[in-house]
Amino acid sequence: MAAPGVVVLGGYVNALGVVRALHARGVPAVVVRTQSFDIAHLSRCVSSHATVTGVAEQPDLIVDLLERRATDWAGWAVLPTNDEALAALALNHDRLSSRYRLIAPPLEVARHLLDKTVMLASARAVGADVPTHFGPATEETAAGSDLSFPVVVKPLVGYRFAARFGTKLFVANDHEELRRCVALLARAKIEGQVVELVPGRDSDIYQYTTYVDEAGEPRGGLTVRKLRQGPPLFGVARVAEIVRSPDGLEETTLELARRIGLRGIASAEYKLDPRNGRFRFLELNGRSVVYNGLLRRAGLDLPWLAWSDYVTGRLERARPNGWPGVWINLHADVLYSTLYRTADRPSLADFLTPYRRPKLEAVWSASDPLPFLAQWARTARAGAEALAKREHRELVADRARVSASRATRPL
Repeated sequence: MAAPGVVVLGGYVNALGVVRALHARGVPAVVVRTQSFDIAHLSRCVSSHATVTGVAEQPDLIVDLLERRATDWAGWAVLPTNDEALAALALNHDRLSSRYRLIAPPLEVARHLLDKTVMLASARAVGADVPTHFGPATEETAAGSDLSFPVVVKPLVGYRFAARFGTKLFVANDHEELRRCVALLARAKIEGQVVELVPGRDSDIYQYTTYVDEAGEPRGGLTVRKLRQGPPLFGVARVAEIVRSPDGLEETTLELARRIGLRGIASAEYKLDPRNGRFRFLELNGRSVVYNGLLRRAGLDLPWLAWSDYVTGRLERARPNGWPGVWINLHADVLYSTLYRTADRPSLADFLTPYRRPKLEAVWSASDPLPFLAQWARTARAGAEALAKREHRELVADRARVSASRATRPL
């Protein structure tokens, strides 16, 4: 008997792609939002939603919610769209699997996705070209003479770091900057590693995504090339396209997925190193990606493959269709092109080039407009609040200057 519907954990753009894809196949969805900027819960494709905050620090909060709602969602499938949700399900796999159909790996597999040290060790074992690892993010490593700057300070568990610092990683250009980064991690009690910074542009980043069945066989795959990221240099795609897969990416991704025993989505990111023309392995994800809609439009419907595999048991092979267009997250593209002009300064012609191609908007849908409107409304509110705070600071400063002038005026 098929599950009645799916509980989608997380509500960002990738979750919106999940609920829209499954709604098109007649699968009802509820969304558990975990961030203030989540938008998927507003989609007309969602029957209801719940909110849990603080899951980066306390993943068990998701588990508590699922147990409280077990009667309402009895027998439903559960699909995570962020790493904190993936971690919560992995740590409580046995506890939840008797009540839900978990579209997520157990802990022995998930640890390869969540812990960067374990991930990189597995990647090296299958022959992936991994950036040089200088050691743990400690004072001893920061003082080392073998460092080649700039370097990247990456957390072992990414979602905890992002929740604390609002970014994916730190970049250090010298020993002093590295010591400051190490001190920040130490105060936050977050473990990290110091890794070589692979140079290049955002458009040098490629991501091969496939769906691997229980026997370790791929059911179709596609390579996405990032054209722009948000934030630039170390963010998520905001403009992307499907490209022909460069040699080695598909094979390396599949070998890595098989080595760790991954069943489901396998999405590996690589960066083309301009110094030697080699593709350097960056990370492997085992959950839905931000450009779900792009892959679906191009013939790789990951949410439906996951549902078919874990719920109906009728998993077919995807059939890529060669769609030549580009995927654009308009909100992120405009926002980051405005805010990060020193790091990402395309000319107007370069900025508009993707918009002249066949395109798929990540969020906007005429039949499902609320997520898009909420996304822009939140940005407008944040901008208005920032402007009001600046005006308030200027007013206080003006009053202070007037008071100082009066105090020093001779009687």
